[in-house]
Amino acid sequence: MQARTRTWFALVVLASILLLAASRLAVLDPLESAALSVVAPIESGLRSVTRPLADFINNITDINRLTDENAALRKENEALTAENSRLTDAEQELRDLQAFIDLRGIREGDTFVRADVFATEPSNALEVIAIDRGSNDRIAEHMLVLSPQGSVIGTVSRVFDDAAWVTLLTDQTSAISALIQESRAQGIIVGSAGGTLNMEFVEETADVKEGDLVLTSGVGGRHPAGELIGRVIDVERAPQQLFQGVDVEPLADLTRLETVLVLTSFVPQDEATQ
Repeated sequence: MQARTRTWFALVVLASILLLAASRLAVLDPLESAALSVVAPIESGLRSVTRPLADFINNITDINRLTDENAALRKENEALTAENSRLTDAEQELRDLQAFIDLRGIREGDTFVRADVFATEPSNALEVIAIDRGSNDRIAEHMLVLSPQGSVIGTVSRVFDDAAWVTLLTDQTSAISALIQESRAQGIIVGSAGGTLNMEFVEETADVKEGDLVLTSGVGGRHPAGELIGRVIDVERAPQQLFQGVDVEPLADLTRLETVLVLTSFVPQDEATQ
């Protein structure tokens, strides 16, 4: 058996050598041509039969590749959108800070806590908003609350660990000692049912005009002096009256508050004595 195997192996090797030699000498060109003539139609038929399957497999591969690329692009787009949103917020904060500095200025020793507005009084009976900072952030009752541009919008009225209620200037329970910048006439800014501001107890003889600025006076020690509140929009004088009627428009739009600044460096007098 082994002898027969060796013989067949020797014949195969010999035949291979002869075929190689013949191919170099072009001896078998007619045979090769004839073989190709026979095989070509078969190969063409097989290619026609298998092409749809090959195309289907290629399509599946392309679809999978496109799906992966699409998923990667979605993730990249999401990341870019988030980054753009962060940059937009940062740019807005810078603009707000510049507007704050332009309107109010920066005073030595001032410290603020920035807070987001996350709720309003659901009954609309009170003009109050809820912010996401509280006693854990050094917020205390009666602290003055400013808009991002630097004008007064109200005072802290109730404090929790991580949140607080702010009573707006327009609330009927709100009262802040104030003065008119130009004439230095003093009075008290109070809210009204119509969501506007009135400055009460302004002496009838005081020179008050439309357009005058109204600031906090600091009288009573519950609020710091010199913070912008609003602008006089109407003045009413009546004979033999001790006080004139002064209507004031807040500088801030109290209906569109998203963020506020709590002035934490000034501790109200009644809080400081506790």
